[in-house]
Amino acid sequence: MEKILFIKTPIPMLQDDKLEPDMGLLYCATYVKRHCDVNVSCVDLSVDSKKKLFEEAKDSRIFCFSTFTANYNLTVEIVRELREKVKKGSIFIAGGHHASALPEQVANDFDYVIQGEGEIAESNLINKLIRGEKPKEKIIVGKCVENLNEIGWIDYSLVNMDNYTRKVNGRKSISILTSRGCPYKCEFCNSTLMKAYRTVRFRTAEDVVDEIKMLNFKYGITSFRIQDDIFSINRNRLRKMADLLEGYNFSFRCFARVDNIDEKILEDFKRMGVVHLSFGVESGSQKILDNMNKGICIEDICKSIFLAKKYQMKCRVYLIVGYPGETIETLDETIKLIKEIQPDDLSIYPLLPYPGTPLYSNPKKYKITYIDPDFSKYYQIYGNKECGYVFETESMTLEKLKFYRDYLVKGLEKVCPWAIEDEENR
Repeated sequence: MEKILFIKTPIPMLQDDKLEPDMGLLYCATYVKRHCDVNVSCVDLSVDSKKKLFEEAKDSRIFCFSTFTANYNLTVEIVRELREKVKKGSIFIAGGHHASALPEQVANDFDYVIQGEGEIAESNLINKLIRGEKPKEKIIVGKCVENLNEIGWIDYSLVNMDNYTRKVNGRKSISILTSRGCPYKCEFCNSTLMKAYRTVRFRTAEDVVDEIKMLNFKYGITSFRIQDDIFSINRNRLRKMADLLEGYNFSFRCFARVDNIDEKILEDFKRMGVVHLSFGVESGSQKILDNMNKGICIEDICKSIFLAKKYQMKCRVYLIVGYPGETIETLDETIKLIKEIQPDDLSIYPLLPYPGTPLYSNPKKYKITYIDPDFSKYYQIYGNKECGYVFETESMTLEKLKFYRDYLVKGLEKVCPWAIEDEENR
């Protein structure tokens, strides 16, 4: 039986690259294991050695990678290294965010590229390859999976769960995904890349809760990070999950939109065990929010944060610095807003025009004059609060962008110092 090797490239600039396994890679590996007549192995170079990689590669012919912009150059280095050591005629397949955003470029480094959701497309490709077929098209567009229950749960036996270290308040923690898709069109987000992704698809409440119970029983996990773009968007499903989880000693963190929070949603959050909400506030300037096509207003931000605090939710706020149109005045507006809402945690990112975003594909529209082609610089707040600065506009140099972030950080340290200092499990 043919062996397929899935490989996760490390992200060296992360402060801790061993927090948890890669969900996207494992979803694809699990689906291939269940739907192809092959053996599947995974090597996670965040926790596994190069020696293990080369040992596993000896009897493999098909290699699958999930690509990210920040470590894409390193991924290409590993692919080149493997090509020199493995069987002639071996096949290398790329999927993930970076491959979906720049498929033609990635196809120069890989034999096949999966663009979009990968489970079905990758398993179909692998079935063809093991039959001896060799599709001519190098770029394969993966269709969005309509029934997420049919994908099934991740098979975590593919990795050694003891290698991963994520804890929240001392409790063993892992990320889960209960839906896919986002209907919004924020122009800094590469979710806008695939139009089909704007249709939100949901796992059933029962399926999600059963997986949570399995992860608790099998791995002792009691804390969960829900990675859905907007977990609360389906109110009926949320209510059913709260009914099913009420009384269990589980805790949850999730992302929320400030215009999608009300008392009924917060009551259900409370019942199911949500203790921490992350809000993409991005800016305290209405002008910048409108430039971003964020679709929210300052009033929404204040109302949602105050309401969440009423229900004893910890609130994390994400901010983006340097969006086209940013000035000292707009930064001062952001400082003023944070002083008013007093979040528990703050994450402050310089804008990165990631491949797949309108900013990257149409820079002239935003008066962007330069985008750095070195993808290794596309990192945010990793390691010692370091950040990459990769673009300039007609009115903002790299130096000014860095100055803007430093200015904002110093301003926020004065009005909300505890939030800046909180580094737990970012």
